[in-house]
Amino acid sequence: MIERMPTVVGTITLAAGAALIVAPQLATRPLGLEGQEAGMRAIAVSDLVLVPGLLRGEPRWPWMIGRAAVNAAVGGYLQGVASQSSKPALVKGAAAAFAGLTVIDGATGLALR
Repeated sequence: MIERMPTVVGTITLAAGAALIVAPQLATRPLGLEGQEAGMRAIAVSDLVLVPGLLRGEPRWPWMIGRAAVNAAVGGYLQGVASQSSKPALVKGAAAAFAGLTVIDGATGLALR
């Protein structure tokens, strides 16, 4: 199962990254972060950069560690813009979710190593 995680994460990352590039308001609107479309697109680019390695890289563990690092950065970004949101508690909850994903993806990377 652990060997399949990079592929699962890569597939989700591809879908999320592509969606945010095309329509960042899919995230900004529900989070009350109107005006943060450029930030969401930057997140999307960081997601898409990881996809080839997550789906086809050998070894894949460094890509999972990279995914964990990006998750941490996204969580930090969300924490930083939460005060600008019309729904700050929701944004802080999303930041906490990314902290959890950081731990999961980091542990997966270490296990694959």
